[in-house]
This record gives sequence, structure tokens and C-alpha cells, in this order.
Amino acid sequence: MLFLCAAAVSGCRRRQPQASDGLERSAGGGDGPAVVTNRMQDPVYRQALDDNRQSQVQKAAVRHAVVDKMERMIAEVRAALPAGADDEAVKAELAKRPEWKVLEAENARALAEVEATLAEARESIRRRMEAEARDVKAVAEGRAVPVAPTQRR
Repeated sequence: MLFLCAAAVSGCRRRQPQASDGLERSAGGGDGPAVVTNRMQDPVYRQALDDNRQSQVQKAAVRHAVVDKMERMIAEVRAALPAGADDEAVKAELAKRPEWKVLEAENARALAEVEATLAEARESIRRRMEAEARDVKAVAEGRAVPVAPTQRR
């Protein structure tokens, strides 16, 4: 008999999810899932932003090296041409060089990678903003419980 009472008391309650990722459920109880209503207080989101930023920096550094080579080549061609040569003459001379075409292709590829990373970041932010709006609405309607951030170390 005592076993049944203990099982009924301890086993019938809904277990509260444990705090994870540096977040705790806010006081006030309530039913529903725990949601983050401010994306900048979500450590997972901030880490994803930081990872994307680091990726952008790495890809921009690769492109910067290519652009430096291109600028040096442009300076060489300008020095070889007679004084007063216009930009069209420089472009025509550069077009004759096979290494210029290789650099242009590398620059285009590196620029596309940077743009793809930026587009990925924009899409990630857009999705998170939409999720945040849904979470705020769910909290307002009482279907979810906001989590409170823990103190940063």
C-alpha cells in the first residue's frame, strides 16, 4: 500500500526539463516548453553567430591575398605602359596575361564563398527572429514558459 502511494506521488508529476546551455526556467512555473524569448541570451545562437563570423573572416582573408596579387599586377602593368595610359589600356594589357585570368577566377570564387557565407548568416538570423517571434507569442498566450539566462562568467 505504501508503495502505491509513493509511486502515485512521485510518478504522476510531469518532470520539469533540466536547465541546459546556460539557461534556466524563469520563476513563475507554468506549463509548456521552455523557450528563449531573446535570441541574444541564447548561447547556442550566439555561438552560431560567432562561428559564422570566423568563417567570414577566414574567407575574406583568402580573397584579400588574391586582391593584393591583382593590385601588384595592375601596378606592374601601369609602370610598363607609357605615362598617361588610360584604364582601358591597362585592362587590355592585363587581359593578355594568363596569370591575370587565373587571379580573376580565384577572386570570383573567393567572392562567391564570402557572399554564400553572408547569405547563410542572413538566413540563420531570419529563421531565429521568426522563431523568437513565435516563442514570444507562445509565452504571451501561456503555451510556453520563458527561460531566464544564467549569469555569464
